[in-house]
Amino acid sequence: MLMTQRQMLQAQNMQFPNPERIPKVRRSMCRIKHVLTERVIEEPDPRRSAEMKRMVNGM
Repeated sequence: MLMTQRQMLQAQNMQFPNPERIPKVRRSMCRIKHVLTERVIEEPDPRRSAEMKRMVNGM
């Protein structure tokens, strides 16, 4: 969403506000994905684990 906003502003020759948000959001998303991957590994039910893997990999 931030990248879309940034591209729209660039197309209008406007400056993106608070560009330091992008690396922070990227780092947060990476951390969330790491936690979700750990949960997939610990899931005992193979069907639920496969479903969770698809969800995490789709991020």
